[in-house]
Amino acid sequence: MLQVRVMGRPKTLFYGWVVVMAGFVSQVLNSGLGFQGFGTFVLPLQHEFGWTKTQLSAARAFMQVENGLLGPIEGFLIDRFGPRLIMAVGTSIFGLGMVLFGMIHNIWQYYAVFLVIALGTGLGGFLVMVVAINHWFRRKRTLAMSLATMGLGFGGVVVIPLLVWAQESFGWRDAAIGSGIAIWVLGIPAAFLIRRSPERYGVGPDGDAPSATAPARGREDGHGAASSGQYDYTLNEAVHTRAFWLIALGHSLSIMVISAASVHQFAHMEEGVGISKQAAATVVAVLSIANMVGRLVGGVLGDRMNKRYLAAVGMLGNAGSLFIFAFAGSFGVAIVYGVIYGFFWGMRGPMIDSLRGDYFGRTHYGKIAGTSSLLTMPGSVIGPVFAGIMADALGNYQLGFIILASVSCLGFVLILWATQPRLPARLSAPQAETSGGAAQ
Repeated sequence: MLQVRVMGRPKTLFYGWVVVMAGFVSQVLNSGLGFQGFGTFVLPLQHEFGWTKTQLSAARAFMQVENGLLGPIEGFLIDRFGPRLIMAVGTSIFGLGMVLFGMIHNIWQYYAVFLVIALGTGLGGFLVMVVAINHWFRRKRTLAMSLATMGLGFGGVVVIPLLVWAQESFGWRDAAIGSGIAIWVLGIPAAFLIRRSPERYGVGPDGDAPSATAPARGREDGHGAASSGQYDYTLNEAVHTRAFWLIALGHSLSIMVISAASVHQFAHMEEGVGISKQAAATVVAVLSIANMVGRLVGGVLGDRMNKRYLAAVGMLGNAGSLFIFAFAGSFGVAIVYGVIYGFFWGMRGPMIDSLRGDYFGRTHYGKIAGTSSLLTMPGSVIGPVFAGIMADALGNYQLGFIILASVSCLGFVLILWATQPRLPARLSAPQAETSGGAAQ
């Protein structure tokens, strides 16, 4: 707990909310200067070097492959050394990668730099943030994750327009170098605010008394509200459940839409829809505002309703938005895409990681989530590369977006099947004894 003064009076603040704030900052930087920000560099690079969209989007695919392959290692490192050190190292590498990006002159340097950026965003990005929050929250887990990941939307509202302005005012190289410096200045101090777990500071998750959160024989219902107990799967136990695979594969199919849109939406709006880069930045800003609203709505509903259903609806909404985007022919339709895509992406985002925390617990969450990234990685790779290949072959993104949206609808079905797993024998046997031998 922290003692702070509000209106001149001392108040107690649960430190978990400081962890959420630090996660918010990391997501602002990762989204605005990495995930969504990458799309603003596609056309400047194509105009200067003459590279195809397939070549440009391949770098993003390499990033996702590296992040996926490193996921289990990152999860182990986070569980072993704690999220603060890992986030600080990753943020430092991310900033270095953006500085080096501003100095490239050929295609191999471009790919090499994005491997550095991928390492930085992997170690200092989403996984470490959700692991930290999963340790600090249980009853308010979805709300906490939603507030932290609102940084993704804030990055689009504030950082993307600034990045576009910097590119047009100073050139893309100076904009990239300046981005790296900003990552160091803002991201590294935020990383040092992260702490491993509340028990080390005399409290339990959500600020409850430690005795109230001690391990017990109980279950979480998957609807957001925890029962009286908590349990923790090992990685080996988690991968032997159907829910582990369905959540990861469903997420992978949904990510195809997210990754393809983040890389190609600026190019599609400028070349396909026929609007200016500033107008495209406005669409992304609206998208990002809708994303923040969706995350806030999802955070409130997710701790009260079935997260599985909410995640499935979010996936279906994302797929539908890409259909709309494929046929967009005006600024107004592009805005409609931005509102629908942003809201449902925002609503779905924190549900997946919170649901995984509900199902599998806290102790080994880093390893479990990191291993899941091996399964989500194919979708994040296929999406942008496939869209780039189709655009190079046909001269537009329309058919590529339609196909990706159609395939990603399967994620809706898989998540609906991802019901609460049965407890492994190690955890269910004692409970069965205390309940008169009733099976779980």
